[in-house]
Amino acid sequence: MSVLKQLSHKELINLAHSKCIPPLLSKFHKGQTGRVCIIGGCEDYTGAPYFSANATALMGCDLTHVICERQAAPIIKGYSPNLMVHPYLSSNVKEYPTDFDKIKSLLSRIHVIVIGPGLGRDPSMLESCKRIIQLVLEEHEGKIPIVIDADGLFLLSNDREAQDFIKRFPKGRIILTPNVVEFQRLYTALFNKDTSDDIDKLKKAERISELLQCIVFCKGRTDHIVASNYCNLENVTPGSNKRVGGQGDTLTGTIACMLSYSRAIHDFKLIDPNPKIEFSWLDYALLSCYSGSTITRTCSKLAYQEKGRAMQTTDMNNYVGQVFQMMFPEELIEE
Repeated sequence: MSVLKQLSHKELINLAHSKCIPPLLSKFHKGQTGRVCIIGGCEDYTGAPYFSANATALMGCDLTHVICERQAAPIIKGYSPNLMVHPYLSSNVKEYPTDFDKIKSLLSRIHVIVIGPGLGRDPSMLESCKRIIQLVLEEHEGKIPIVIDADGLFLLSNDREAQDFIKRFPKGRIILTPNVVEFQRLYTALFNKDTSDDIDKLKKAERISELLQCIVFCKGRTDHIVASNYCNLENVTPGSNKRVGGQGDTLTGTIACMLSYSRAIHDFKLIDPNPKIEFSWLDYALLSCYSGSTITRTCSKLAYQEKGRAMQTTDMNNYVGQVFQMMFPEELIEE
């Protein structure tokens, strides 16, 4: 059982500040404190990968990449010059093959991957993402954390081989972030049962987490972050009642950046972690998810207070840096 389960909201945020976030030091070089890649974006859906990547960048990630479909790339590039956008995916593999050599080279330098925002359901795009999951598992021993959302979850619900790949990752390296509809689809696919059966949602999430050996982040009025029988966290930080497309993409971006910070400390030993509490990677991953949830909910609340019903995801996304600084103020550190 994780020590996180016994902590209050304030204690969890303070612990994330001390354990997960590396300080800004002049001795660090570009890329040491975060390299995140968002995989998604097709001709029809270009906003989602941008929102996810932009949230990651505003959290302070050093390098933020987007791997997308060829026709989506110039559009996403036009949204922001701060993101590195790579047109390596293809929905027309006969005329424009997916460039797996370039994907493989880029991912060898990446600390965290997000799969799904704006991906669409083209079979070629979904197959490419399955190959990417297999690549991370077999060539990187599953050590690169992958956050799977949106149509990445559609892939997982409909492809048994993709499910088998996910089960083989080390615990805490795969995070699923389903909304209500995606959760229902995934549960039904995995257990051949409708979610209307008499098992409550939290138990269902625990079953998914245990079967796939992953963290299940159930979005809703209360965010439930479930790691099988190890630890379940609940976040009731106030957000807003306004719902717009793209809010979940902000969440995947904030979680991805927190995971990259956690890897800098846990995996890469960039600084000595706080020695008072022993932490496994699963603890780091859970705390990263909780922090991302808190930041996203607070952004939604502030954006709604400013814009009311006119609130859009851009309004919420633009609060990410401010909320991060408010939650985790940078301390003056003597080098």
